[in-house]
Amino acid sequence: MSAAAPALAKTPRQLAVVRLADASEAVAALSFGFGLLLIFFPVWFPQMIVRSWQRGQLMPIMMVFTLLLDTCLYLRVAYLQSAKPRPVAAACLGSLPLLVIGGLSLLLRSAVSHILLLDLPNLQARVGEEILAHTYLGLVSAVFLPFLVIRLLQQFKAANS
Repeated sequence: MSAAAPALAKTPRQLAVVRLADASEAVAALSFGFGLLLIFFPVWFPQMIVRSWQRGQLMPIMMVFTLLLDTCLYLRVAYLQSAKPRPVAAACLGSLPLLVIGGLSLLLRSAVSHILLLDLPNLQARVGEEILAHTYLGLVSAVFLPFLVIRLLQQFKAANS
């Protein structure tokens, strides 16, 4: 065997280990962007969210956005660690944001129904505030929870190995 042969041999790539700090950075950036949009566009941004919810477009847009954000974040983590993404982690990232947004959309519908049944003054503003709050919390949850599940699965697998 020549001296160059070991350098040409493929070394097995390590598996990507997800840290919650990576997801926390993305959530912080998302929160900062959401806050800036509310500060600089205090009327237009909430109205856009409420209108898209009334048209039934908000949840699919949130699903696509969080799926893309989670996927990009996971691939970035894998690239920075020079690791290969795990199939189980990819499946979690594919399904969990969709499940979180879908579940929270049911919660939002019931919250809006509850507000409408109370017959309170300034009903439209209260519904808009509820939709805006649930949109923000849904985005944050759909970005953070899949990485939390992946991290817990990695710790469980490491403990059983």
